[in-house]
Amino acid sequence: MLILEKRTRCRSHAISSCWLAFVFLFFISGCNSQPTGDIVDTVSASGKLSFQGKPLEYFQVTLMADGKRPAVGTSDSTGAFVLGTNKEKDGAEPGEYRVAITYVGPPSTDPNQGINEFAPPPTPKVKIPTKYGDPKKSGLSVTIPKNGNSTISLEIQ
Repeated sequence: MLILEKRTRCRSHAISSCWLAFVFLFFISGCNSQPTGDIVDTVSASGKLSFQGKPLEYFQVTLMADGKRPAVGTSDSTGAFVLGTNKEKDGAEPGEYRVAITYVGPPSTDPNQGINEFAPPPTPKVKIPTKYGDPKKSGLSVTIPKNGNSTISLEIQ
């Protein structure tokens, strides 16, 4: 009889512990399915990217600054890019930025690319010096004024 009482108490204690853990996890996870990151105010920011006078296609332009979110855009066949911070093409926060430029390749038309398949991008038509992939070494900087900038010109050699 004593053994049966101990088993019942242990089982009851285990169920109570599980229930409390479930309630705790429910409350700390919240009920909102929206992203939790803060949305920052941005202004329009776009421009052209070229290497030795020729447009660079499918290169990612990344603006980075201490205390700010990075702004990112990908160049098209004419070298044009539009930066985005909170979402694609929504601009950048005003301020001073260091710039990095890296090849990302053309967008995939395969719906499984990046989900089930991870193929590297094709070789770029133009190779640029590796220093441009590091914002601290690229030597490039951009200022985004409070009223935005749609004439960013990034000419690299």
